[in-house]
Amino acid sequence: MIGLDTSALIDLFKNNTKLIELLSILNEKSILTRASYLELLFGINPKEQKHLKEEEYFDELFQQFDVLELDKESSKRAADIFWLLSEKGETIDKFDCIIAGIYISNNVKKIITKNIKHFNKIPDLEIISY
Repeated sequence: MIGLDTSALIDLFKNNTKLIELLSILNEKSILTRASYLELLFGINPKEQKHLKEEEYFDELFQQFDVLELDKESSKRAADIFWLLSEKGETIDKFDCIIAGIYISNNVKKIITKNIKHFNKIPDLEIISY
């Protein structure tokens, strides 16, 4: 399985051809996290009409894919990632720690992202970019 980061989900909404080509040639199932859904919602202002289309798109997208939830084990893994990087002076966005924690605790070892700068600091996670 390959996890999709929030940046990839945004690019799906934007119809990014490089990402769409990559997904079409990969022979592995893609999976999402509920943390990405929350991160997306933080970027969508429900009072702005233009954002309603995005919210509808992501609601449908999250119904089409399997979605991994934030549970006790993935919460601990996310915190471990945060503190490991903090000790090295390499802090990253907490959403990225949570997304990585969810994937790694569910044995998803690959992630598709444009956010290489953050995710390449996380051990046990192979980065696939486009």
